[in-house]
Amino acid sequence: MNVRQMAHIALMGAILYAVFQAFSNILYLEMITFTILCFAHAFTRKEVVVSCILFACIQILLNGLTLWNVAYLLIFPLYGWIFSKSRDLLKNHLWANALLSGFFSFLTGQLVDLPFLLFSKTVTMLYMLMGLKTSLIQGCLTFIVTLFLWEPVTHALKRIQHERIQ
Repeated sequence: MNVRQMAHIALMGAILYAVFQAFSNILYLEMITFTILCFAHAFTRKEVVVSCILFACIQILLNGLTLWNVAYLLIFPLYGWIFSKSRDLLKNHLWANALLSGFFSFLTGQLVDLPFLLFSKTVTMLYMLMGLKTSLIQGCLTFIVTLFLWEPVTHALKRIQHERIQ
């Protein structure tokens, strides 16, 4: 990995952190899954996964070592890998990408509750049930955001990638 690629990954990780923080105070609007999906369609799998790891590390460093932040370290790099693997299959399918981002946005809300199994199955089930409504709304909003923003954002990112290569 050269310095240019490391700087690019660092910028992507910082963007992911900024997106996460910018939308974390807006109830139900989770934009990081959408951003990772857009990155996966424009940049290499390695860049996307490493930038997701970097984002999670920044999140842990700046906001503390919590179960949720550790869950982000596992969840978002996995999303980056899955989205990158599905890139060729879903390249020109807006609705499929919207469903994918909506589903994984919903899934994020459910997966971050799983580490509470370390404490109690009952507590985990309560967290998951109480968060189900929030996760459903979050997934639906991400689906809608993807329908409206997918094409302009991926077009801009692909243009950036094309200019970076030249």
